[in-house]
Amino acid sequence: MKMMYQQMLAFFTVIMAALLIIGVLFTQFTTKMVEDNTYRQLNRFSVAIAEEAMRYKADTGDFAYFDTRGLDIDLSLLEEQNMSFTVYDGDENVVYPTATKAVHSNITASQWRKLKNHKIVHTRVDAANKANKEESNTMGVMKPFFDNKNRLIAVVVTRANVSTVDDNMDMLRKNLAIAFLVAGIVAVMLSFIVSQLIVNRLRLIQLVTRQVASGDYQAIVDTTANDEIGALAEDVNTMTNALNEQEHEIKRQEERRKEFMANASHEMRTPLTTISGIVEGLQYDVIPEDEKMHSYDMIKNEADRLTRLVKDNLDYERLRQNKVVLNKTNFDLLPIINNLVEQLSGKADVAGDVIKIVNVKSTPVMIFADQDRLIQIIFNIINNAIQFTENGEIKIRAWREAHAAVFSVSDSGIGMTPEQVQNIWERYYKADESRTVKGESGLGMAIIRQLIDVHQGTISVQSEFGKGSTFTVRIPDEQ
Repeated sequence: MKMMYQQMLAFFTVIMAALLIIGVLFTQFTTKMVEDNTYRQLNRFSVAIAEEAMRYKADTGDFAYFDTRGLDIDLSLLEEQNMSFTVYDGDENVVYPTATKAVHSNITASQWRKLKNHKIVHTRVDAANKANKEESNTMGVMKPFFDNKNRLIAVVVTRANVSTVDDNMDMLRKNLAIAFLVAGIVAVMLSFIVSQLIVNRLRLIQLVTRQVASGDYQAIVDTTANDEIGALAEDVNTMTNALNEQEHEIKRQEERRKEFMANASHEMRTPLTTISGIVEGLQYDVIPEDEKMHSYDMIKNEADRLTRLVKDNLDYERLRQNKVVLNKTNFDLLPIINNLVEQLSGKADVAGDVIKIVNVKSTPVMIFADQDRLIQIIFNIINNAIQFTENGEIKIRAWREAHAAVFSVSDSGIGMTPEQVQNIWERYYKADESRTVKGESGLGMAIIRQLIDVHQGTISVQSEFGKGSTFTVRIPDEQ
């Protein structure tokens, strides 16, 4: 069965069940209320008839006799309302109406016992269960009256024909049945409309999921509803956005993989081609005698370049696999920075750069790190700053923060674009392709990142293309 029909059936069942329960409860409540009102009215009539018929002695207040002369008028008035009454004395004889001349009453023995025990008896006689037509289809009240000595002196029985009440109740039931039918038709229409709305929203989600399954990760479910289906639509949109981002990341990684393979091949092929060409020239004696020494130097340089490349790759893999054992100690960071600046000052002079150590106080900047690896980190960052800055300024800062030592290197060099900043930690990535010509392998920043990671530190980069870059390293204290 389709979901729309299931929804319609569910809505229809709920609405009809609610209407049925309300209708039954309303009918029972109305019937009970009408019966209670009738009994109360008959009870009041019984009291009025007793006061009309019973006479008492003036001196003692004892019961004297029945005076039924005024009851004829009362009987006539009540008969116009389909009501009647009978007055009995304490000996169970009918006092009024006298025309019946009944010796014994229609009150049963058990009812007399209840009356003598000061209890009011309510009766309901259906037409199908009563041979006596006078009392058939009636409601009645039997009310006892006692003298001041607690002796039963009279019982007044009032009866009301309930055919009028039953007719009204039948009419009420018919009206309820008509209302039930109309409500049923409205329930079917309402359940169809509500079900159609729900199914249409689910079909929209189904359409979007099929588009996503076919590879369209731009598809979204347009919904603003704040319910379960709206939440489902939001989940589908979240899933679609995640797939879209993953697709872009996969494409980016694929581009990086191709670039990595090209760079790695290039880095390996360039020195090998140089060495092969020189060796071939030496083999066929095409290199002049006075150039051979220079050729040997070139072979050695390219071999050293290959050695560094292999060494850097091995270092990177060891760091990535966490196979490097650090010898961490607490020491002052400032002397190390001063020594590195002194070592690199010659290279900075060639590039026309000025290196400044700023905001450095006499207070030591203690750091908890492997000293050799820390020197490697700082050396590479300052060396990079010199390579990408010509006739500029390089500033180095070092300070203490809460539970960490921090240093930064800022340059006024060529800077980087946001995309270049995102990729500089990748192996063989070169923001400036001219570095290939300068013999750089593209592994330096990747190794720096791994070295900082094994120190549980962080490194951040702020860079503006054409204006320079700032690298900030934070190394935590000993835990």
